[in-house]
Amino acid sequence: MKTLYLIRHAKSSWADPSLADQDRPLNKRGLRDAPLMGERLADRKIKADAIWSSPALRAAQTARYLAHALNYPRKAIQLRDRLYTSSIDKFLAEIRSCPDDVKGLLVIGHNPVISECVNFLIGSGGEMSFESIPTCGIVALEFALSSWRQIGGREGSMLFFDYPQKGVPPV
Repeated sequence: MKTLYLIRHAKSSWADPSLADQDRPLNKRGLRDAPLMGERLADRKIKADAIWSSPALRAAQTARYLAHALNYPRKAIQLRDRLYTSSIDKFLAEIRSCPDDVKGLLVIGHNPVISECVNFLIGSGGEMSFESIPTCGIVALEFALSSWRQIGGREGSMLFFDYPQKGVPPV
């Protein structure tokens, strides 16, 4: 059994237009939401055997907040270049490269590829389809497989979908 947590990075800042896309940090909302979602994962007793992140600053910052909440060593977070992509094929190839001793894998990346990957893995067009996972949104998928290399379309069962505004009453 494999469990994959696909996570869109928390909200990033556009305050400095001179920054390259990879160098944009989290904004005030992102700095609030990333620890909140880390706490929600911890409350669910999530066990992370590996945390992989896009090397973009906003994704890496999100990964650090989640790791902290899960008591996962910050130095063990892996920044993976192929997670900073718009290609679902490259993104899935990276996930399929995960060692089989890893049971729970957290992957922090970007839209639209995060939403596309979720739709591919659970089968889009059904009652649960993701047009755009919100920032710091988490989709947990379970696979009845022994190897990450076997992951394919429509093979994931959704365990949960959570995001910062879920369950927050309107003001």
